[in-house]
Amino acid sequence: MGDRRKGDRRAPEEGVIRIQKKDVVICTALIGILIFAIVFNIVTWSAYIKKRREYNSLIDHYYNEDSNNNSTITENVPNVENNNNYSCDMSVISNKTRIKAGETIEYEIRISNINAGEGVKAFETYIDYDSNIFDCMIKSNEEDNWSKVGFLEGYLTMYKNDNINTEDQLIAKIVFTAKKDISANNYKVNFEKNKFTAGDDQLFEVADNNIEIKVD
Repeated sequence: MGDRRKGDRRAPEEGVIRIQKKDVVICTALIGILIFAIVFNIVTWSAYIKKRREYNSLIDHYYNEDSNNNSTITENVPNVENNNNYSCDMSVISNKTRIKAGETIEYEIRISNINAGEGVKAFETYIDYDSNIFDCMIKSNEEDNWSKVGFLEGYLTMYKNDNINTEDQLIAKIVFTAKKDISANNYKVNFEKNKFTAGDDQLFEVADNNIEIKVD
């Protein structure tokens, strides 16, 4: 009787031990997968943040330039040179000609005839519009790897994440929404201080691009 009772006690204990070992294996595998996912995300985000910081340091001088009465401060941007030989054609186009109060109109910023080494990787423009008349929204062109870095007080900065080339391309779409209480009129919007950064970190500028939004 004593032996049987001892045997009865050992059987369930052995069963419990087997289940615990199985759980340990599963937990270990899950922890390994979790650690791999965390490390992968850290590496990916570190590379992304590094690229954004490099670009932010590159475009800081644009804001410094504006806040210092348009004086050029190139010493804050190492390894960046102005290259007057580089160029491209910039256009701001829409398939609409007129809108009504409360409606939207979409414009595309396109560049063509790019003469800038391997191509351009950054773009900035100052959109001079009346915020009392229009709301303005920026749409990045992810298809061509252009992303919005910032849109502050009319300054739009864009960055090309990958695949720098000299092909004609769409940088961004600009959506203007006319306020519901504005009067019918022709309103001007100017794209000024249009600056590009080439793949070899050289800067060049193109002429202003002005449009007129007709509101009925």
